[in-house]
Parts: sequence; C-alpha cells; structure tokens
Amino acid sequence: MAIVLELLSRKNIPLKHYKFEQDYVCVGRDFNNDLRLDDPYVCPSHMLVAIDPETGKLMVNDCQSTNGIKVNNKFVRQATLNSHDIIKIGRTRLRIIDTKVPLAEAIPLSELEDNLSWLNQSFLAICLSFFCLSFLLLSKHLGSVQEFSLIKSLPSELGQLAVFCLWPLTFAILAKVVKKESHIVSQFSLTLLVILLVNGLILLQKIAIFNINPGTWFTWIELVIFATLVASFIWLSLFIAFHQTNHRRNIIACSITFMILAPIYALGFLNTDEFSPRPHYNPLLLPPTYNITSASQTDKFIVHAKQFIHSSR
Repeated sequence: MAIVLELLSRKNIPLKHYKFEQDYVCVGRDFNNDLRLDDPYVCPSHMLVAIDPETGKLMVNDCQSTNGIKVNNKFVRQATLNSHDIIKIGRTRLRIIDTKVPLAEAIPLSELEDNLSWLNQSFLAICLSFFCLSFLLLSKHLGSVQEFSLIKSLPSELGQLAVFCLWPLTFAILAKVVKKESHIVSQFSLTLLVILLVNGLILLQKIAIFNINPGTWFTWIELVIFATLVASFIWLSLFIAFHQTNHRRNIIACSITFMILAPIYALGFLNTDEFSPRPHYNPLLLPPTYNITSASQTDKFIVHAKQFIHSSR
C-alpha cells in the first residue's frame, strides 16, 4: 500500500502530491526526511506517518514537536488517519489520500468550449469596447433633455464601462486562485457582448413603449427575457472560468440570478403608490423614424383625450 500525501494551500487547494512506496514517511524540516517541508514552524523531525502492521490503517505520531500536530483542527499526539483527513503542522497543510478509494468519473468535454474560442481574441475585445462606449454615449444622448456634450459625457461613460469590467476581472482572478487559466480576454469579450445586447434590448423596449404603450403583460415579458439573459451570462462566465459539472453550474447560475433579480423586482412591484414626493420623469424623445404605428388623426386624438379626462374624474 502506498502512502500519498497532498500539499494544500491555506484554502485547501491542492498544490502538489507526494507518493511513497513504503510503510512509513518521516516528515520534517531536516534534509534526511522522506518529505522535507521548508516551514520554520516545523521541527527537523516533526511527525511520522506509518501503516499499522496489524490493522493496515495509517497512523500519525508526533515526534515531540514544538508546535504539535492538528488532524482536522484537533491537536493529537497519535491518531488513526482516514482518507481526506487534513494534517496541519506549523503552517503547512497535508491531506491524506487513500489510493484504494475510486475517483469520480471525468467531467464530459463540451463542444461549446471550442465554439467559444473566438471570444479569446484581443482585437475583438478592443472593438467591442469601442462599440459599447459608443452605445452608452448614444443612450445618454437620447435620454438627455439638456444640450449633449461629448467631452463632458465621456469620463462618466468610461467610468461606467470600467465598473462593468470588474465582473470579468473578478472571474479571471478567481480562476487564477484555483489554479485554472484566467481566460481574461474571453471574459471581457463575453461581458462586452452582453452589455451591447442589454442596451439593444433597452432600446427595443423604449421603441415598443413609444409605439404601443403596453400593459402589465409587457413587464412579465421583460422579466423573463432579462432573467434568461442574466442566467445565461452567469452560466457562460462560470463555464469559461471553472471546470464544473453542468448540474453544479446550473444551480450556481440560477441562485445568483435569483439573488440579483428578486430584490430589484420585489421593490418594483411593492412600490405601487400613485403619489411620490420625488417623481421620476422619463425625458426620452425619440425621432419620428422610431414610430412604427401610424399617427392618429387630430379629431380622434381630441375625442380620446376628452374620454380620458372624463374617466379619470
């Protein structure tokens, strides 16, 4: 039976593993040990991990060390070890691996990874950044009731774009922390594409409201579309950053989507007061080219206006 020890980070992320084809392993800072640890809080001969000849189980023994041994966060002088027990000596963490325990099946490869490889292009990310900035400036121009100044608007929109870019940067850092490829260019390209898509949907929403003035049903359609878009975006971000099963990725994406959307729409549905001391006005004025429906006649408009006034009394 081989003895396998796995070196862990402080967050229990595997860094390296050691396999010993022998019945005992001496661990310490001395160069004569089977496993030498460069840790000033570890004694020259700190502990002994050995196979009990009678039971065949792994045992750990403290070799009268200064700082002792912790097995699963409990100080011990001698203890029986099980698979995946974590031993802490000094500031070093080691995990016991039982080679007889079968490993989980491999995660199936997805063709989606190859299909998304086009996102990993720096030129594409630069072009998307330019288009996103242009779209943000256009949206601010359409929603402004004052004279639009490009020089004054540019810093705020650049700041907004920088805030959006914190999302891919966070996923890239998390991927590095767990020893995976950052795929930072793909994350940036995906985020910028979603920003463009969201702004495009917002423009379509304004055009729809401008033309047909929809009722409550339109709010539910917005919710479904926005929830689907957010969940898909989070799912793809997780897919690019980490190696996970689809089941786990689906649960995480749906959970984060719910945590984001639930407070937003709950506040929107609860805030039904007709009177507001600080009313919000929508200053959006779209040019006639956005008008899809035909304009109403003056006579009909006057009749409808009178009917509306009488019904509101």
